[in-house]
Amino acid sequence: MKILNTLLAIAALILAAGCTIESDIILPDPTAAGEAIPGFPTDRPFRLETFDREKGGYKAFATLTPERETQAVRYVLGLDDGTPNRLVVQARRMSDGNYLIRFAQRIEGMRPNLDESGLAFVTIRDGTYYLMSSISDDGWLEEIFKGESLPRGAGTPTIRLDTMDQAARISAWFGANFTRLAERRDYTRFRVAK
Repeated sequence: MKILNTLLAIAALILAAGCTIESDIILPDPTAAGEAIPGFPTDRPFRLETFDREKGGYKAFATLTPERETQAVRYVLGLDDGTPNRLVVQARRMSDGNYLIRFAQRIEGMRPNLDESGLAFVTIRDGTYYLMSSISDDGWLEEIFKGESLPRGAGTPTIRLDTMDQAARISAWFGANFTRLAERRDYTRFRVAK
């Protein structure tokens, strides 16, 4: 997926280790507005800071601009490094503090499509956001889908979700287990800048 390669190079938002998470069925419109994410302003642009593990502190990396549609909102993420392309982010609440997001690359003059998008999971704890866009350990997938066939794309490491129930199970598992992934770098930690 071209968007993942771009994001790896420019933001470290999407992580290299592991499987991408995709679906043509779940949140199928990459331009749609979704639910507001708690702590994210919906009426003005705001900045995000990502945690730099090597330096042990936060650093600014992006500005999000909310776009309202009645009660729904989408966020447009622009990277602080001046990269002209943007990410369009829509969210769906899965449970308290747990969200599923669809992110899609927005290139000027082009409409985002599913081929330039992916799914990720966000867990919110005490004002800190943890984003998982891949799962690098098949053991974790087996733990989530005990005794069932794993939702993999044919012959690829890609996780392909076919139902909202599958997404809900991953979301619940991530919310309960995100600290276990820290050593594997399967998630990114960030916060809204003060």
